[in-house]
Amino acid sequence: MLTMVEYVHQRLLQYPQGLIGVDMTMGNGHDTLALSKHCQEVYSFDVQSLALKRTKELIGDVSHVHLLLDGHQNIDHYLSSFDIGIFNLGYLPLASHHLTTSLETTRIAIRKAIDMFQRVLFIVVYPGHEEGERESLWINEYVQHLDTHMFNVSCYFMMNKKNAPYVIEIEKRIRNL
Repeated sequence: MLTMVEYVHQRLLQYPQGLIGVDMTMGNGHDTLALSKHCQEVYSFDVQSLALKRTKELIGDVSHVHLLLDGHQNIDHYLSSFDIGIFNLGYLPLASHHLTTSLETTRIAIRKAIDMFQRVLFIVVYPGHEEGERESLWINEYVQHLDTHMFNVSCYFMMNKKNAPYVIEIEKRIRNL
């Protein structure tokens, strides 16, 4: 069975290559790397310089990937739209677990991303810590109320693991006009 991140990376392959991808939470760079192999242009956000350092070491020096030391809530300062987006909420692995994504900025970033994305948005949610639980409650409520004529929303989770990470996938419905 796939981990949540493996699931997202597999689903990513279902979309055309050459699109614009955004890693909303760079972390150690694994989502940025997956997007860089699939997308023509990638923007990757994190507020920790350690995340940028680790990601640069992982992906190398590639001109189509833009590593941004900024919060995901500021995405609209860099782009007006994008095709594929990935949020991998929580904390930076192998770093302090006290510094996590926060509901305050995540809420802003998700609302902006919903308005900006053209294909698909993946949100990996980690409810196993206090702030992650707050994020998960808000995100679940928010995505359940997205317009069904504009979006398909699904969830991939482990049914027998309490407080385990899970993936919300939001796909923009494309109408033939």
